[in-house]
Amino acid sequence: MTHLRKILFVLWMLLLLLSALRAQTLNLSPDFVNRCKNRATISIQFELDAHLTSPHQIGRDGDDGDIHMAGRAPEVQLPMVAEIMNAGLAAQSASLGLMNQSSMGQTVPVAGAWRIWFEHPSPGAQTQGDPVAVPATSNPDHVFEIHPITNFDGQDIADSSLVPITDPTDGHSYNAYPANLAFAAYEKLQATISVSGAVVSIATSQAGYNYTEFVMEPVGQPLKGDDGTFVLANVYDVSNPESPVTTTPHRMVFIDNTEPAKQLLGLQSGQRLHVLGIPRVNLAEVVAVTSSGPVNMPLPFEMIVVAVLSANPTAPTSIRAIPKH
Repeated sequence: MTHLRKILFVLWMLLLLLSALRAQTLNLSPDFVNRCKNRATISIQFELDAHLTSPHQIGRDGDDGDIHMAGRAPEVQLPMVAEIMNAGLAAQSASLGLMNQSSMGQTVPVAGAWRIWFEHPSPGAQTQGDPVAVPATSNPDHVFEIHPITNFDGQDIADSSLVPITDPTDGHSYNAYPANLAFAAYEKLQATISVSGAVVSIATSQAGYNYTEFVMEPVGQPLKGDDGTFVLANVYDVSNPESPVTTTPHRMVFIDNTEPAKQLLGLQSGQRLHVLGIPRVNLAEVVAVTSSGPVNMPLPFEMIVVAVLSANPTAPTSIRAIPKH
């Protein structure tokens, strides 16, 4: 290798390292955190500033069949996007029509799962309450999302969109990340968390692995909230139903009036669900930090269960992956 090629190789490796270490600090209002920490969803008046006109294709990674829209909301006061899941299905056509008919800057009532995840962080800090610039694209730098949307401008799409991601034209399914890969990455994320009466601060590195396929086995009884159900669960990869891929159980979030919530509430002790989920920061664990100063710790996360998949084909015969109704 020539001297110049060695220099270029080192520079390339440094760029990769800097990209991996790209960090974001999110400063939140304690009132906002306490309102959201044990809720599955949030309702906002969404000032719609930019959006795609058609859903993503369905394949893998970012080709997930969603449709992005960016905007601002007084209830959030952060850069944000909102996403309709399974946006290409006929059941979501009315919502897409309303979105495409909306003028830029128009306020639209939107509800859905709140989600804090550091997948698209900006270089500096984001502080709740600071002025939010009008986004120029449908996917600006952000760590706050409503994903998936459950109600768009009066259209209730909770039950129709929280289903397995399937291409309506040819029936092929989205290729989600496997549990053994995604959860290993989630559990490696480190954060610096500071909680006070004035601000809740979370600093961590860029995260990824959106849609993940896994098998979950509840630990203990589900806890019913105002708009959803929460349950701790061990997580298994479809390929290995014997050994959990997580070191400890993690909280699962189920949104009311969706098929995943119905399936959860029908489970018997020892039964499992084969599901599709997306990660978000667990604010209940964040505010449980009681130190007077910043704490370095694994980033607390939980999973929003967005679809029930087929029965786990490799589960032991003593375990029913999905109850039959």
